[in-house]
Amino acid sequence: MALTLAADSLLLATATGGLALGALMAYRRTIEPRPYSSWPAWMTGAATALLLAAPAGEAARLLLVPLAVVETVVGFVLFALWRRRRNGRGDWIVWLPETGVVLRREWSRRAATHWAESERHGTHCAISRVDEFPEAAGAVPVYPFRERPGIVGPRPVGHE
Repeated sequence: MALTLAADSLLLATATGGLALGALMAYRRTIEPRPYSSWPAWMTGAATALLLAAPAGEAARLLLVPLAVVETVVGFVLFALWRRRRNGRGDWIVWLPETGVVLRREWSRRAATHWAESERHGTHCAISRVDEFPEAAGAVPVYPFRERPGIVGPRPVGHE
């Protein structure tokens, strides 16, 4: 990146921006999507805008530099929100009150309610914030797979 800025070449800036966007695409395909996890995309956009602004003309700089500033601010705000929720604070659980078994863990109350209403377990379940039940924060849900909501996951030893 420093070589691209020092060389002042639009070709190098475009190639470096393309590599940064390619790395972002690989990163986005490998991480689990969580709330506010789009912060790397905003930061990559800001870096790409600055890379393209360096060799560009004065008119392009007037557009790209403020764009990079806005993307950086949005990226930092999303990063702060993502970091605050990184360990699941703010998540919701669907659980069985009589046994304490965690059925499902979701990122929003709406998703937890939708899952509880759409799946038929034959028993009444409760929906609560994970923060309200610290013992449930580390519990493995019975139905952990988002892409297959009715599939039971592997249980830890002693919880069969």
